[in-house]
This record gives sequence, structure tokens and C-alpha cells, in this order.
Amino acid sequence: MNNNEIQDIEKRTDYTKILDEFGISHIEEVLPRIGTNHHFFRRGIVFAHRDFDKILDRVEQDKNFAIISGRGPSSDLHFGHLILFELIRYLQEKYHCKFFMPLSDDEKYVFRKIDSLEESYALSLENAIDILAIGFKPENVYVYISSITPRIQYLALTFSTSQTYNAIKAALGFNGEENAGTVFYTCIQAAHILHPTTDHNLPVVVPIGLDQDVYMRLTRDIARKRRITLPASLYIKYLKGLTGGPMSSSAPETCIYLRDSPEIVKKKIMNAFTGGRATIREQRELGANPDICTIYDWFNKFFIRDDKDLEEILNGCKNGNLICGLDCKPRLLGMVQEYLKNHKKRREIVIKNLSEYFDHEIDLSVLKEADSI
Repeated sequence: MNNNEIQDIEKRTDYTKILDEFGISHIEEVLPRIGTNHHFFRRGIVFAHRDFDKILDRVEQDKNFAIISGRGPSSDLHFGHLILFELIRYLQEKYHCKFFMPLSDDEKYVFRKIDSLEESYALSLENAIDILAIGFKPENVYVYISSITPRIQYLALTFSTSQTYNAIKAALGFNGEENAGTVFYTCIQAAHILHPTTDHNLPVVVPIGLDQDVYMRLTRDIARKRRITLPASLYIKYLKGLTGGPMSSSAPETCIYLRDSPEIVKKKIMNAFTGGRATIREQRELGANPDICTIYDWFNKFFIRDDKDLEEILNGCKNGNLICGLDCKPRLLGMVQEYLKNHKKRREIVIKNLSEYFDHEIDLSVLKEADSI
């Protein structure tokens, strides 16, 4: 799979075909064992898995496991990132498991998303604060910056002997012109994923989008060769970008960052792509199309947790009782603004206890909020 194919996965909606291509199972197979208390599982936002049935076997035997998922710090977080970490928070609370969160500054450096590792240090802390402010407690959360964690570098080095350049080249579509760091990073990624197993004897589950599955397959190859328990994975659907296409941190118009100003948030939402008609009169008569609507997608995947409420929005959209710019966009705007206001308060609490989440010492003086610590 080359880089263009990886990006194309984000645009594809033929999920069943993709699962067959990669040997991934539908979530329905294990859903009775997980339950549908969370709307992520009721609505198919978590739609597939690989070996999560084996994780559930451990749960039913009163054995523990770990969740591993990180963040590459090259920009502020946006709402598209929150689905992943909301899922992790729910799973951690449900199963009382450990959560390991690498901040992959090394990835962003070798793929030239940042100019220096020093540049990413403050951003790593800022990203961590935003993630932890979702509702994580310091107990059983282990955060670290990848490039300054010797154990990760050691494991990556040992794993490198179980991975070939040809396998990496074929998986990522390299042409030989890439810098050596991008090749070695697959081994660092494997170290992130496998170190809870090698160091804590905890099998892991990795919640990801399908575009990241290539790294899971490379890591599972290493695990097989080294006789390490294979990592499991859960697959989530992304939020639609505000312009109707994929959401991207490098395209600000497609997303809402957690530190966007109220004015910017309003402008982005009121300009968002919808399934509405050209005129209000036409929409009253014919209804709108929620299947292509960004606003409805955000309601469905993140903001409307009550199924009855969502169904009323769906029906109102289709029968023309709801108008995008008069009803749905203002409602989403209010929800986003309320979320951001509460998130800012939670950030302040996390900042005061930030060092308790990390596996190594951190320099809090680099934070913009350092004066309030």
C-alpha cells in the first residue's frame, strides 16, 4: 500500500470490502459481549476489530489488558481527534485497564511535520493536556514523549532485526528516496504498541482508523517473529470534515481546533457543508439529505448521545421541518461552544497535576498557562 492509497482509505465508504481486503472482522461479531451502552457501539462508529475477541476472553477470565494509542504533536487537537480518545476513556472506565499514551514527536520529525524535536516539546505537553482533559485520571495512565524515552528506543532497536526494508517499502509505498528515519519509525511504532506486553505482560488493544492499519500489520509481523502476543485493534469512523471531505489538521477550514476562538468556531460551523437544498422553500417541500451532511454527522458521531433525539433530528431533516442554517447549525454551534468552555476548565485542572500522568520528568515552564500553575 502506498501513501496515496493510505489517504484514499479515509475517503472510502465501502467498509465491508476494505475489511475483507485486510482480514478484519465486523464489530457485530463481538458486540453482544461488549454491549451497546455507548453510542459509539450502538451506531457503528466503532465498526470493526481484529482479535478483540481474545481481549474479551481475558476480561471474562478476570485478566487485565492495556490500551495503547498516542498522538503525533504537530498541531493543536481538533474535534476529529476526540472520538478516538473518548472511546479510550470509555473502554478504560468499563474494563479498568491501563492506558499507555506515547507522544510521537519522533514520527512528526522524521516525516518533516516539524522542524525540530525541541519545537515539538511544548506542543507535546499541550496535546497531552487536551487529551487528558477529556476525563482521564492519573491512575493507570502512562504518558511519555517518545524521543526522550530510552526504553522505547531500546525496544525499537531490538525489533529492527525482525523487520525487513522490503516489507516496510511494500507496506508504505516507499520509493527509496525517503530519509532513513521514516523507515526506522515503523520499529518505534512497534515499540509503542508492544511495550505494555513485553514490559508489563499485558496484551494490548489499539483503537485506530483504517488508514493506520498498515502499522498494525507491520507490528503484528514483528510480534509473530518474536513470539509476543499479537496486538488487537478496534476501528473507528472519522468525523466528516466541515467542507464535506476528510478532516485534516493541515486544512483548518475542515476542522474545529480545541483552541479556536468563538468567532472562528461560529464562522466554520455556519459555513459548513450540509445536505440542504438551495432555498428554504425547496427544503421545506423536499427535505434535506442527512447522508452527506457534515452537521448531522457531527450530531450522530459525537454530540447527540440520545437516540430518540437523534431520530427526531433525522426525521426533521428529511421532512423539511428543520432548516440547516436556522436550526441545525445554530444547535451544533451552541454544543461546540459549551464543550469548549467546559474543556478549558478541565484543562486548568489537568495542568495542575500534569506531572502525575507522565512516566518521566517534564518541564512545565514551556506551557502557555505556566503562570497559572
